[in-house]
Amino acid sequence: MFNFYLYNKSYERANAIQIEENLLVLNDLVIMEHVEEDSFYKNDSIWDTDTADGNFSDVIFSKMQDKQFSMQVLPRLFQAIASISKEFSNLEEFDHSYFGTYNAFYGVIFDEPISDKYISNKETYSAFKNKYLWDVTPQSLWERKENLFSKLILCPDVEEHLKKIGSQYLSQIIKRLIALDKYAVKEWTKGKFDYQKANASSSLRISPESEATMSQKKYCEQRTFRMPNGTTRCFELHIKTGDLRFYFYPEDGKIFVGYIGKHLSTMTIK
Repeated sequence: MFNFYLYNKSYERANAIQIEENLLVLNDLVIMEHVEEDSFYKNDSIWDTDTADGNFSDVIFSKMQDKQFSMQVLPRLFQAIASISKEFSNLEEFDHSYFGTYNAFYGVIFDEPISDKYISNKETYSAFKNKYLWDVTPQSLWERKENLFSKLILCPDVEEHLKKIGSQYLSQIIKRLIALDKYAVKEWTKGKFDYQKANASSSLRISPESEATMSQKKYCEQRTFRMPNGTTRCFELHIKTGDLRFYFYPEDGKIFVGYIGKHLSTMTIK
């Protein structure tokens, strides 16, 4: 969970052009490119903030160069930003009120010492997100899965698997998932997925199940997991992660991870 608060003070020395540019970026982050884990907040006192070109409210509705943006887009943007009763004057206050999440101020000009938690454009936004994105728990790994991976898709049952596993093997799991996703992005660009090629060009060590194991219906059923569209597949390819295994199914340029957990039964391991 990432929280962003419109910091009143950061607009005090900003002129109309700087504020317009800043709000164009904010509109992208809040409306056009919004991700579910981001929340944006403001205190209504921001409307009365004195800027370099006058009152904030007056500036954004009468001094913007792009009148269409000012009159049609900004009302929708500020409606999408939640109003909260408390006005924050520093990050410590924000962190105290929103404990357990990643908090940052959004604005134009920050007088405080440089911090990665002062966001003024997409570059600083991306740097902030990338720094804390991989600081995950089993639950937040599931919640951020679309943002963390490009070609990996965690199937529905994996959410429960991660809860059962807890944090003990989490770092190992993440390293393997990152490596598999990286391989798929850079190397598996066409054709059928080749696990031997993947092993030769990475440290993944992917293994298929033996023919003897897969010929037994009960073992195939153990490896049958739900896909995101509700269908099921028998997952054969797997990677070792410490004492755990995760099974995946490559299809149409995507890698579906259906299971993360203890070793499943085989012809030789019951």
